[in-house]
Amino acid sequence: MGVNSKELGCVSPSWNSSFEGILYWKQKVDSRLKRGCIFSEHWCRLKGNILILCRSPDRTSNEVSGVVLLERFTVSRTRDEEISYSFRLDFDSGDKPLVFVARSEDEAEKWCHHLNKAQLAPRLRRFTLLRDEIRRITGSDPLEAGFSSNSVTPPTIVEEGSLNDEGLEVMLKCLNIGDMAHPNELPNTCLFVSVSTSVKSNWTPVGATEIIESALIGETITTIKVLLDSSSLLFPLRDDCSPIPVKYEGLETTFPSIVVQSRKQKPLDPTAAKVDANMLSLRSVCDNLLSKRYKFQDSMGETMHIIEFMGESKLCYAFPIEYLKTLIQSEYLIYDSLSRTGSSKPIIESLRKERMISMKQTLEQYEANLRNLVDYTVISIQALQHIRIDLLFINYVFKKNCLICKKNFTDAVGPLFKSSNERANPRYDFVPTNLHVNQIALTDVDGQVVYNVSHEKNNIKTVSSHNIISVGAFSLASRRYKSGGLFRMAFDAMITPTRTYPPSELSYLNLSSESPVASATCLLNTKPIGKAMDLLYRGTHSIALLRSDLAGLIQRLNAPGQAEPLAQRLEKTVSSIQWIFSDKLLSNLNVLPVVSCDFEVIITLLTQLSSVEIMKSTNSQPSQPNDHVIIINKKKNESRENLIDSLDKAGQKFSITLERMWESAASVLWDNVLSGLSDLSNQQTLSVSKESSGNYSDLIAEAERSAYPNMLPINDNVLTAVSIIQDSFNYRHHACVCQLLTAVLTALSVHIPRWDRKDWEQAAVCGVLAQFEGLLSCYGDEQGMIEDWAWAIDYLLTYRVTLRPSGNFSDSVIDTSGRNSENTDSNVPTSNLSDTEEFHVDFKVTRLNECELTVPWKSWVHAPSEIQARGRVRIRLHPVSFVVGINELQSVAETLDKTAVQNAVNNHGLTSLRAYFNRYTKHFGAPGRTVSNQDVWDLLTDITHHLSTPVRSKPVEVLQLASEITQAFHGLRITTCKSAKDRTAMSVTLEQIQWLKSEGMHESCFTKALQCIRSTGLRLDNVMKNTGKRKYAFNRLQLLSFPRLYKPPMGTYSTNVSS
Repeated sequence: MGVNSKELGCVSPSWNSSFEGILYWKQKVDSRLKRGCIFSEHWCRLKGNILILCRSPDRTSNEVSGVVLLERFTVSRTRDEEISYSFRLDFDSGDKPLVFVARSEDEAEKWCHHLNKAQLAPRLRRFTLLRDEIRRITGSDPLEAGFSSNSVTPPTIVEEGSLNDEGLEVMLKCLNIGDMAHPNELPNTCLFVSVSTSVKSNWTPVGATEIIESALIGETITTIKVLLDSSSLLFPLRDDCSPIPVKYEGLETTFPSIVVQSRKQKPLDPTAAKVDANMLSLRSVCDNLLSKRYKFQDSMGETMHIIEFMGESKLCYAFPIEYLKTLIQSEYLIYDSLSRTGSSKPIIESLRKERMISMKQTLEQYEANLRNLVDYTVISIQALQHIRIDLLFINYVFKKNCLICKKNFTDAVGPLFKSSNERANPRYDFVPTNLHVNQIALTDVDGQVVYNVSHEKNNIKTVSSHNIISVGAFSLASRRYKSGGLFRMAFDAMITPTRTYPPSELSYLNLSSESPVASATCLLNTKPIGKAMDLLYRGTHSIALLRSDLAGLIQRLNAPGQAEPLAQRLEKTVSSIQWIFSDKLLSNLNVLPVVSCDFEVIITLLTQLSSVEIMKSTNSQPSQPNDHVIIINKKKNESRENLIDSLDKAGQKFSITLERMWESAASVLWDNVLSGLSDLSNQQTLSVSKESSGNYSDLIAEAERSAYPNMLPINDNVLTAVSIIQDSFNYRHHACVCQLLTAVLTALSVHIPRWDRKDWEQAAVCGVLAQFEGLLSCYGDEQGMIEDWAWAIDYLLTYRVTLRPSGNFSDSVIDTSGRNSENTDSNVPTSNLSDTEEFHVDFKVTRLNECELTVPWKSWVHAPSEIQARGRVRIRLHPVSFVVGINELQSVAETLDKTAVQNAVNNHGLTSLRAYFNRYTKHFGAPGRTVSNQDVWDLLTDITHHLSTPVRSKPVEVLQLASEITQAFHGLRITTCKSAKDRTAMSVTLEQIQWLKSEGMHESCFTKALQCIRSTGLRLDNVMKNTGKRKYAFNRLQLLSFPRLYKPPMGTYSTNVSS
């Protein structure tokens, strides 16, 4: 077994050792000068089944002389009269015995006692014997807690209407039925299959095809089980509903009869059957939606009907594209502002030039990412449109009275998500990995989703379902983790570090306030460098808008009625500029009076122009003689032209004045920014060295680790190193935040249709609780992923989302459906949209920390009247994160006592969850009881207990308790691991079965249902979509290290699948 003795020596002094002290180690000496045995003195530490012998007897020694793995050995006292207090270790493998000497008889006895308890092999043998004995007595394995099939019906998976009885499987392929519809209409056909096994029994519906979208009628398959023993069935299809004789082989019983009925439906026809609103709600957010049905037994002995959905988010590529567009526009304005400034200080001027070179390279990276995403999206949309066009011209005809399968169109569309194989592809740095929506819901016997009426007075119906968003870790895998994640990079770029890493709580606010690099990237207003960067972003954006408005002032005013709207627009823009000029950083410039004076002239002229236009419109109906009216109108036209000429001159003057004033202000702001960064360069050394990358003690080494490919060489220039560190941190920050926002907006879009009035009030007052569950380990690269992941989540506190109802949005909004908004019927009232009308998620990125999102009208009408009157509501997101590693790397981290990052993230998550609880109780009182009928405060106390020192191994109960609290607050649930494929599948399925248990599933069904959904559910389809194999990527070592509830069923995993 390979052991990193140097790393063990570094971490062992901080161990909570089970026993430690001084021992004398007997060693043979065979040299020319001396032969025999000597006893060397060592400080020894015992932790678990590892004994470390330090090189010196010093208690704080971190140099290791030897490491002993205490397995399959015996310890015994030696009876040597010359050597007292000695004992020896004899190994079953035949290795050379080890002889140690203690300093006293009492210490020797204690060492023997603790060493005997250290080995795990006797416990495992006793465990195996007890397990075999229990299996012999009870007939069942105690670790596979099941139930007798006589008392409880085992859970089953329903494959499109299958029965529990064994029999023949008949597969119906429904295609080529388009000519049954009107020639000018697209068919939307359903086939219902009924089965009767005898004359006395009734017809029982057992299956139905599901064609949701008329334009994508492809191969539709339904499987039924008929109570037959025949090996094959072949039946013709008739237009009428008469019984169809069955041709069979090897059947001697009475002929059964199977009826295939068909009916035509026109999409969105008021007389047609009502479309499932829950399906439409998911389809508005998801593409390539998959479903699976199950039957489990509830606590009343009846059958629960369950349906599972999984779909790819439509925002997966659409949001990163818009985010990158906004980011590139903002960065170009900042770059232009920096190029216009200068400084008389040599260091500041040199750093400014270095920043321009580095910023230009980063802008090229952003543009390359945007081009790659647009190219991928265009190719996908063209393929989808090509398939839909082909479908319109395919003739669905009956051939030889048999059902014929033409083509499987679903496979040709291609994935609309970033697969796990592309996780480290730099072309898709801003796209979240394997983003999917997972929903499990209750249905009735007919397969319709069950609704719960939450408020009978308002008749508000909510789907009895549970949503989980699964996504890969928000991290930048393409640039590796030589410098760690964002938290570590921010900590290493601190000016004067006053603590060790990691602190007790990982909060981006605390670290950003001490790191100029992080302050500048996060626009932290509490620090001069962050405040200056925030003002620069706001100012350059406002100046660009105002420059555009003033440049087209005359063209806008040529059309009548534009004076007042233009005045309002200018007032809004100039007010933001005046707010910037009034900041304390710019108080010495005293430019606000000059800007306000020149702007008042423009507003006065626009007001006069508006009054002239109003008077002209009121006198358009002449009451005086015609000649007099002509003269008045002529004077008014001359007055309007004079006002426009005056406005042109005033606008040019104001533009020149404003440009001059802003250049002065930008120079002061850039001086603050560059001075803050130069403080880091003056330090010349970093705060701490990297444990995993050697002893790097200067900025140049840090820049070399964090630099991305194709960057210019550093050439031992400290200012270049500072600039590269700033841009590397900036790029990683925006990539991780973009991935996070895509997942959060997806979760919000799925969750909002379920809101009632109380949920709207809670979102407006307290914000929306978003709970993130991480399954990453604290060892190797995954620790860097945790640092990226936790940073992006904590930064979500600064983000704001403006919710607006559908149909009340500007033309610049992005429509994720790919449809042209001009084709919609404008005569349909927005308030009268049908509940069954399909809704398409629209969004608009207004700023890097703010966006607008549309919500369905049927959900908007449940908002309070004051929110509806404003037409929008601006909400904040309250993130809470908990991470618990469950794989073998976490076991290594726990053995080496390297779980400090996990503990810091969880401590901050608990603090954040308590803050949301306090805010909620302050406005709404105590929250409702959880799904397990417990009080939220009691669950918070349980989490505190699990996270209190010493933290036990892999406390996965924290994740389950946090999820239960989130459900009580109607929050968002997002689960992540490295690729959201294998470990995430175990967590998602566990949470889904726990939700079913809270909905009334029989307790004895828990284990069987968990195995059923993991071995046949849609999470295996997710693995198939990512790797091409229906196997989880687990090895034997991982299976041994997983907690019991996170272990996959036998036969569902393989070591030959990429992770």
